[in-house]
Amino acid sequence: MARICDLHIHSDLSDSDMPVEEIFKTAVDNKVDCISLTDHDTLDGIDSAFRCSKKYDIEFIPGIEISAQHFDSEIHILGFFIDHLNKKFLDILAEMRVLRIQRLVEMVDKLNELGVAVSKPDFLEFIKGVVPTRLHLAIYLIQRGYTRDMKETFDKYIGVNKPAYSGGFKYSVKEVIAAIRDAGGLSFIAHPHMLTDQRLVEEFIGYGLDGIEVQYRNMPQRLRTVYDKYVFEKKLLRCGGSDAHGSYKKYAAIGSVNIPYDWVQEMKERLENND
Repeated sequence: MARICDLHIHSDLSDSDMPVEEIFKTAVDNKVDCISLTDHDTLDGIDSAFRCSKKYDIEFIPGIEISAQHFDSEIHILGFFIDHLNKKFLDILAEMRVLRIQRLVEMVDKLNELGVAVSKPDFLEFIKGVVPTRLHLAIYLIQRGYTRDMKETFDKYIGVNKPAYSGGFKYSVKEVIAAIRDAGGLSFIAHPHMLTDQRLVEEFIGYGLDGIEVQYRNMPQRLRTVYDKYVFEKKLLRCGGSDAHGSYKKYAAIGSVNIPYDWVQEMKERLENND
């Protein structure tokens, strides 16, 4: 029977409410054979994931999803087979965590200026212990009764170019790709169909990307065809997955979008050849 993999999953250490062990239990239930934990800008769940991998007999690939800045755009880069003990890489992530908190505090300040009376100390307590994202701010606003749902929260306040939005990540796409490579990993552009300017995909390939996330929920077939062409012509790797976020994205169950194990094997072979 063919082995299936889900290489895009988030835990409660970033912007999901699903603990690492629950991810593995769900993978077993959903008959997924190989997974990667790709939390935003953190490797905090990797040690636990390795332990769960042995316990539940599911292959685990250490991963991450890093936010990079490209002019006014926030770009997500996936990294796989990362050395999660690489000090230089961990130092970069520690800096990113501080910058993420600062960014969300700026957004809280903007909300207060707009008349949304958010308590800064209360919000900082709310995000304690996680690598905070805009999703955390959205959940906070909904739970405190400031907004009704995710759509209203992002459309009215914290979506890109909305009045309380604050952008700006320190590292460029090129720098993130290099950092992943220096930590022994492979870099992929995440959900490329979400880019407003599709010409950026080819530009980022020129920066040294190892591959493209070509398997993703609701990806238009016309764009999938373009990405497959890049993969063939430029000898790139492929990845994909559910982008599961626990109950925060109930439609994105673990394994609901998956890839064949052959793609993982191709990654391993690329790493061997790189050595």
